[in-house]
Amino acid sequence: MRYLGIDGGGSKTAFLLVDEYYNEICHLESGPSNWLSVGADAAREAITQGISSLTESPDIVCAGFAGAARADSAAFYKGVLQPLIPGARIIIESDAFIASIGAIGIDPGVLLIAGTGSIVIGRDVDRNMFRVGGWGPYFGDEGSGFWVGREAVSAALRALDRQGSMEFANRIARELGLNSIPEVVSAWASAKLGVPDIAGLFPAVVAMYPEEPAKSILTQAAFHLRTMEEIAARRVGT
Repeated sequence: MRYLGIDGGGSKTAFLLVDEYYNEICHLESGPSNWLSVGADAAREAITQGISSLTESPDIVCAGFAGAARADSAAFYKGVLQPLIPGARIIIESDAFIASIGAIGIDPGVLLIAGTGSIVIGRDVDRNMFRVGGWGPYFGDEGSGFWVGREAVSAALRALDRQGSMEFANRIARELGLNSIPEVVSAWASAKLGVPDIAGLFPAVVAMYPEEPAKSILTQAAFHLRTMEEIAARRVGT
């Protein structure tokens, strides 16, 4: 028997193929596969690339994808995988679910995940699972890499409005491969920049800490993440 685990997020997708004794056969990565943030075509391409690069075909697949807790997302991922591995049994879960099982198992507890997006997964004393946050880059994901990057872009544009110091704005523009920060508006509108690009600003913002506005952005991000964790902890009863 060959078992394939897939962990698909907004920045990358990891594939781990093992045998029945959990010996590693193949471990590789491809691009982002969160179809809600990068689009269906890019997500399909990343998954296809990973599956086609496997050295052997799996018998059972458990795939955890960002956003797969929603029925339409789960259907999308299953629809992509089934034609690629027609003989395999395919199980679709959210990336938060597989991370929770890996981190705390089935015991009561709280897991905070902050990557491109953010979410808290909890399991209460009755072993019921629940979520706090994780509502995507446009309506939620507070404190995540994308949230930090978006706030950095907003701060850079405000600096331009105030005709203040442009050092921060110029740094953000360079990180995005732009000549100047005003170009970010048209680059986003034309899809030259996407969620992974904005989330990719996170290391640059951290590097500028404790200078402002990096300090304020990261402090607020930490506040959001802690608030989510505290809400979940109360629901768990810890």
